[in-house]
Amino acid sequence: MTDETFRFQVDRIIPESPRVKSFRLRPEESEMPFRFRPGQHMGVRPARQGLSDPEHEKWRHFSLSGSPGDDCLEITILRQGTVSDRMHTLAEGDWVETTRPVGTFTLEEPVGHGPVFFAGGIGIAPIRSMIRFCMEEGLGEAISLFASFPAPEQVIYGEEMKTWANRSPGFSCWLTYTGPGGERNPPAPASHPWDRAFLEERIERPLNRVYYLCAPRGLMEQVESHLEAMGVPAEQVHAERW
Repeated sequence: MTDETFRFQVDRIIPESPRVKSFRLRPEESEMPFRFRPGQHMGVRPARQGLSDPEHEKWRHFSLSGSPGDDCLEITILRQGTVSDRMHTLAEGDWVETTRPVGTFTLEEPVGHGPVFFAGGIGIAPIRSMIRFCMEEGLGEAISLFASFPAPEQVIYGEEMKTWANRSPGFSCWLTYTGPGGERNPPAPASHPWDRAFLEERIERPLNRVYYLCAPRGLMEQVESHLEAMGVPAEQVHAERW
């Protein structure tokens, strides 16, 4: 993938849901070796004693879920494959190797009246980075989050969302549950509550907002269709498809 790699030590592991963990990664050196923009992702693989593991050279890209202003990196990982399975076996004090962050699904300024975020499942990871940055920098008068999960026990960052709502008067959040999950790219349920009427009732000044979508393809296509019908210009809608 790249010859430029960086080593980080696992500083803390936070269980988020039965199949999701967040990993705080402290740089090997005292200073962060690179900067990133909210929404970007980077290649990650486990390492041994701060050195690359020659038996497991496979990289996997994970979104950065922390704020660019943090002194550590943070990634949030759904257990669903070889590398993510190995990441979930790591302990605090273990080491990982990373690439430099990349990606064009990033928070852009200005944000107008404020950004509106749509997240499905693990797609909330880069959205969290954007929300934290907006709050830290005071971007927008309002921040709206629509987050969808299969069930309440699979909500990611649930307690943090409550904290955002309590501390930030301009933050609004709507959680929806769609039933059994597990598919990599499931179709959007025909009865998903994010229909046009639902969005129009909850999004203030929709034509003066910027939209960020990170969810399964079927659900994103439904939301994009509703936004178009509401008159939102296509250039104000940014989507990360997976």
